Amino acid sequence: MIVNKATKKDLLDIWLWRNDKKSIFFSKNQKKITLKSHKKWFEKNLTNIRVKFYLGYLIKKNGKKKVGVVRFNINDKYTLVSINLNPIMRSKGLSHILLAVAIKKFLRFKKTKLIAEIKNNNLASIKCFLKNKFYFLKRKNSYNFYQRSLD
Repeated sequence: MIVNKATKKDLLDIWLWRNDKKSIFFSKNQKKITLKSHKKWFEKNLTNIRVKFYLGYLIKKNGKKKVGVVRFNINDKYTLVSINLNPIMRSKGLSHILLAVAIKKFLRFKKTKLIAEIKNNNLASIKCFLKNKFYFLKRKNSYNFYQRSLD
């Protein structure tokens, strides 16, 4: 798997993945996002130096297949990490690989503590982060927080 920085060309795919029923269920904002508001948010974040998006691709004989997106929101003390898969790539054991490759690339850019905020019923996401050296930090309401320290 390879990861590349997201570009304007990825706007529609990321919007469609975000509005998938399963993505909505596990999101903080459980409403569909309009294309207009997503476009405004996405374009603003593409140029924000405190946000990095990486798209993961599987390389196949017939071309590249988009696996999903990993987003890093950089704060002063830590970076918040989130992942969302292309719905057709779910349940294939790819999320932890995508996350590992994206983290490796991101940490070359910035050495920082990583935090993930995951709904406590999102078992697939929890497993994905645990496989990537994150450990349980705390629970707040219906969310668990996981941390990965610098290696």
